Amino acid sequence: MKAARLKSYGDIDQFTIDDVGRPTPQAGEVLIKIEASAVNHFDLMIRQGYVAQYIPLELPAVLGGDAAGSIVEIGSSVTGFAIGDRVIADFAPNGKGAHAEYGVVPVSAIAKLPANLSFEQGAALPKAGLTGRQSVDALGVKAGDRVLVSGGLGAVGRAAIQYLQEIGANPVAGVRADRLDEAARLAGEALDIAEPPAATTFDYAISAAAPVAANLIGHVRDGGQVASIVPVPEGANIGNRVIIHELYHRADAATLEAVADAASRGVLIVPIAKTFPLSEIGAAHSAVAAGIQGKVVLKH
Repeated sequence: MKAARLKSYGDIDQFTIDDVGRPTPQAGEVLIKIEASAVNHFDLMIRQGYVAQYIPLELPAVLGGDAAGSIVEIGSSVTGFAIGDRVIADFAPNGKGAHAEYGVVPVSAIAKLPANLSFEQGAALPKAGLTGRQSVDALGVKAGDRVLVSGGLGAVGRAAIQYLQEIGANPVAGVRADRLDEAARLAGEALDIAEPPAATTFDYAISAAAPVAANLIGHVRDGGQVASIVPVPEGANIGNRVIIHELYHRADAATLEAVADAASRGVLIVPIAKTFPLSEIGAAHSAVAAGIQGKVVLKH
């Protein structure tokens, strides 16, 4: 099979398209014929070696955490799925990722892809949808609560905002001044997150944009809660005046199924900015690095 492999940590010139052996699913796993995968900012961090201390890879490695395709082989002990099922998958960052023609993934990290969604749409969903929902759930938000979401027009921010709307909460998108109108159309309310707050007015906030994390925390009342998927700046929470939940998404089949269902009903939309063939993975990484607005998807 063809796979996009990272030879060494570094720039996009470290990618090669190689012929490698097709993996075999073990107990509790399925083999997917991958039709589309997404490139996330985290893939860039892995490629550049920024997280090698925490996630060491055996190189050459296959990156890619989000995928959609069809099951072609099933390991023992797998129930609820059959060969031919269209699925979305949440691959672990273990060097055996989704940027290949085939991939093995635990059954606990897949969900069926609804018939009204394309493989490309499906590939945009897993990590953004899981992280957005898990951020909201970590705060214990209820219907009627007002929640500030920084990075509100990014994939995770959008997923969080749409989930908040789904449960009857009131999201406020924190974005740059030039994107306030677009953000207000999505969330119903928006504010300039780049400006330091004049007052603490929120009980809950979701921090999904690192450059403005300190500003976001400043919007939260004493004793309020922040779910943060980005590093908390030094000195941003003096005296631990707010409760901070530092999060990284976790594989969760039930939540992934809810993400797929929300997308099928049109209450979760993760826009796709551009698609590339798998052979142009370097160009896809460059597009993400350049700040393209929307998901970048590889077609296999």
